[in-house]
Amino acid sequence: MSRLSVAWNRLRRMLHNRQALFFLFIVCAVWILTVQWRSPTSSRWSSTLSNSLTESLNNIIPPGPDTRVPPRRMSSNNTLPPLEKRVFCYGPRGHLLGQSPEDDLKEIELEMPYPMPFAGSYEAMGIDLTFMTADSRYGPYGYGEDKDTYTRTRVDWDTVDWGRLQNACFDRNRHRFPDTAVGLENTQTSYRFAYKNQTRGPEIRHWHEHRPTRRTAIVLRVWRGYEYMPEDMFNIRSLIAETALKSGGEYHVILLVDMKDYEGNIFGSEEEYQQGFKNAGVPPEFRSIAILWDSRLLQSWYSGIEEHRTMWQVYQPMQLLALHYPEFDHFWQLELDVRFTGDAGKYLDRLTSVARNEPRKQALERATFWHMQQMIGEYEDFFDEVNKLHNNSAKIWGPLRVPEILPIGPEPPTKFAQDDKFKWGVGEEADVIVTSYCTNVLNAHEWVFQGWLGGFRAGLKTPRFFCPPAITRTSRALLFVQHEAQMTQNIRVPSEATPTSFALWHGLKFSFPQHPIFWESRDDFDTMEKWWKGGPAKSSTGIGPDNVNHPRGYGLTFWWESDFPRKIYDAWQGRRLDDGVPFPWLLTRHEEKIYAPSMILHPMKHAR
Repeated sequence: MSRLSVAWNRLRRMLHNRQALFFLFIVCAVWILTVQWRSPTSSRWSSTLSNSLTESLNNIIPPGPDTRVPPRRMSSNNTLPPLEKRVFCYGPRGHLLGQSPEDDLKEIELEMPYPMPFAGSYEAMGIDLTFMTADSRYGPYGYGEDKDTYTRTRVDWDTVDWGRLQNACFDRNRHRFPDTAVGLENTQTSYRFAYKNQTRGPEIRHWHEHRPTRRTAIVLRVWRGYEYMPEDMFNIRSLIAETALKSGGEYHVILLVDMKDYEGNIFGSEEEYQQGFKNAGVPPEFRSIAILWDSRLLQSWYSGIEEHRTMWQVYQPMQLLALHYPEFDHFWQLELDVRFTGDAGKYLDRLTSVARNEPRKQALERATFWHMQQMIGEYEDFFDEVNKLHNNSAKIWGPLRVPEILPIGPEPPTKFAQDDKFKWGVGEEADVIVTSYCTNVLNAHEWVFQGWLGGFRAGLKTPRFFCPPAITRTSRALLFVQHEAQMTQNIRVPSEATPTSFALWHGLKFSFPQHPIFWESRDDFDTMEKWWKGGPAKSSTGIGPDNVNHPRGYGLTFWWESDFPRKIYDAWQGRRLDDGVPFPWLLTRHEEKIYAPSMILHPMKHAR
């Protein structure tokens, strides 16, 4: 980590904090004079929001005896011991990764200030302040191999079997995992998905029926007929090498292929499944990690829900994956238009570690605001500001009660949230990790999906939260309860609200690790103010800004509608940008090369 980079970033923040000191003093004084002490929370919302949520639910649904059999609840302490040290694994060139210069990434430090994020923090995330060129990032995976200047050993990629490499890596590391952990069989030669009335296993599984495997699936969503561009190939190869192979088998990458408009019955027999593979268009090197599915599979299992399209129910295939593939405890859902400009494995490790070490208390409250360093300072300052706003208590303590849900999450270790010293949940794996901030649906009147839900007697008054985009890590336990509720109760909320809402209803651990996100203009404080909206100090509810409307996100590096990532990626690779498009400020020219900081880009649509 560059000392100069860190020092410069710290200096900038100190200067900003001194300028804001007087303003913060006034805000604090007003807050102290006007705050009304609230009674500590139990398993429902505290009094600030009870009028609009819990009490209104009670008015609609009079309380009465509940004759349902409650499910088994989790323990309040769900921490697991760390795994042993990772063992090196072989890459596509037959060399051990970590000991092969032509297979390994070349991250460097530059003696210059590291770019300041628009939101999020490198320091809080523990991400190294390093840079890479496009060649040092993707060269090991075939980038530039069509040029005479390519210095690495060329690979016949069609002969690479990424499923075999991942299983071989797991075998080298088998001693690190519980006995329940196993490799994933070749998905091209066998399948497990089946229609509801033909399934070979139970239609419902529960969290306590499985012991931990300590393994995570990274699921890449794709569809039949997808045009795999060279940059897709570099990206997929890099994800497998940097997550599954460099983690010693802790991850396993899967392609989940939607057989759009395919007329054949892929689950009719092994022969029909094989025929489906021939029509899926999956490149040879990825066929052993591809799993096919179609809309008829979803309709069979979730017949009471009228919509199965991705924009409405992107998690239904993931729920069935968790049901039929018990090899994994957690499932990362990544879209193929996601790019990591740094080591993808290190980045996902950091997201996971930050989520694991985040306390449960006020996790939702923190997730409804962006941490903006230039507005509030370090993450610790942001954390403290949220806590002060809530008088050391929390809006949710335990499950967020809705009548239809019998929670499986644990009871809090203390009756009142204010008695917990931010210890509960530390060291516990998160059941859902989201990658952007969350919004209370009841306040999001312009959200296009606000009125789409079903299965709730309270209708639109049902408390829900959405956190777009649907790039998340979900636990097997969470996917199980989503599956059961959708199959047996026809409960539905839109994709963006599904894992967060279910996790909160069940009292499962939720986390938003605030990774660095950039804006297309450097130090654009006007735009920053429009997203910040005064931050926690100006929130009357403590659950996000009072006005949830914000500018369009075209200029963000990570946002569902942005076009900035494509410009960054093209400039990084030395492509000519369209007339009038400025060179992205967060890229660095150094010794005739172009370097990018470590970040996630989304969406990255195909270049034409």
